[in-house]
Amino acid sequence: MGSAIVTGITFGVFMTEALIHYNMGVAKSEGEFKLRMPPPKELAKIAAVTGAFSIISGLLIRALPKDLAPKV
Repeated sequence: MGSAIVTGITFGVFMTEALIHYNMGVAKSEGEFKLRMPPPKELAKIAAVTGAFSIISGLLIRALPKDLAPKV
């Protein structure tokens, strides 16, 4: 259960960051920054990459020796 919570939180933070970076890239090409959602196919790609790295992050955290894991 703890690993799923870590993965979920990591996904939320990484996805927010990814959407901000997406918008920064769009702003660079268009000259104006405003928050907007990417097209559905692009959003799915971003979510898939973010999800994969969130799972990897959760697995790596879970693999830490118990004495290195944060006490929550």
